[in-house]
Amino acid sequence: MNTKDWLDLEHLVANIQQSLAPAAKVEHNVRIKGRTSEVHRQVDVLVTQNIGQYSMTIAIDCKDYKKPVDVKGVEEFAGMVSDIGANKGVLVCPAGFTETAKTVAKKLQMELYRPVDTGDHKWRARPTIPAVCEYVSTTMAFQITCSAPKPLRLTVSPAHQEAFDENGLSLGTALEMALQKWNNAEYPTTPGRHGELAIFPDGSVQIDNGYGEHVPVNLTVFLDVRVERYFAQLEIERVSGFLDEQTGLTHTNSFSVGAIEPEEVEAKWTKLEDEQEPPIRPVLSLRGLIGWEA
Repeated sequence: MNTKDWLDLEHLVANIQQSLAPAAKVEHNVRIKGRTSEVHRQVDVLVTQNIGQYSMTIAIDCKDYKKPVDVKGVEEFAGMVSDIGANKGVLVCPAGFTETAKTVAKKLQMELYRPVDTGDHKWRARPTIPAVCEYVSTTMAFQITCSAPKPLRLTVSPAHQEAFDENGLSLGTALEMALQKWNNAEYPTTPGRHGELAIFPDGSVQIDNGYGEHVPVNLTVFLDVRVERYFAQLEIERVSGFLDEQTGLTHTNSFSVGAIEPEEVEAKWTKLEDEQEPPIRPVLSLRGLIGWEA
C-alpha cells in the first residue's frame, strides 16, 4: 500500500480494527453527544456490534505523540468514555505509554495498544517472531529377504529394487516408497535407530529374481534418525494488528513470514546443542524432514 492510502493514524487504526472484527461496524471520526456534558464529543474510531438484543460500543482514541502517553491522557480519555456511555475505552499510541499510565488504565479496565502494521506508511512496523527450525534427517539402509524355493540374483541394490503386486503391477522402488512414507511422517522421527520398518502396505511384495520370474520377498528399511535445531528472530513480512501494552501479546488475524531457505537457516540461524533451550520461548516451530540412502 502507498503512503497516500493512510491520511492519518485514525484511518490506520480503523482499518486494523475492521480486519480484526469484520462483522462489526467500524466508523472513523464520529461525534457523540455526552450524557453529562451535553456537548458533542469527537471519537476517533467507534466500533459497534450487536450481541443478541444488545448493542456494544467501543471508543478508540488515537494519539500520534512523539512521547508515550502519560496518566493525564488516560484519565482524560476515561472521562470521555464515561460521558458518551461507551462499553469500552481503548487508547492507541505508536510511541507507547508510561508505566503510571499502564497502571491506571488497568484499574480502569482500559486497553492500551500500539499499532503493528507492515504497510507502507509513517507508522510501519518491522516485527520479528522467535522461531525454532528442526531438521530431522535420516539415513536409510534397506534389507531384502526371500524364502521362495527359487534362485534370486539382485542386479541392483535393494533400495532401487522395483517391487510388484500379485498382479504384476509396479509399486515403485523400495527407496521411492520409503521416502514417501518418511516425507508423510509415517516413520518414527525421534532420534536414534529404528529397524525393520515395513515399506509396502502388505509387507510381502514380488520382485524380478534376475531370471525373468517374480518371486515373493520382504523389503524393509532401517533408519538412523538425527535432529538438528536452530533458533532465530524471524522477520515478519506482512502483519496487521495491535500490540497489547499490558500483556505484550499481539492481536492479529494472520501474518506471513515468506519463504524460508534451508541454506539460510544453517548459515544465519543459531544452532542449538542437544537439549539446549532457545533463549526466548518460540512462537513458531518449523520442521523439515531430510532423507538419503545409506
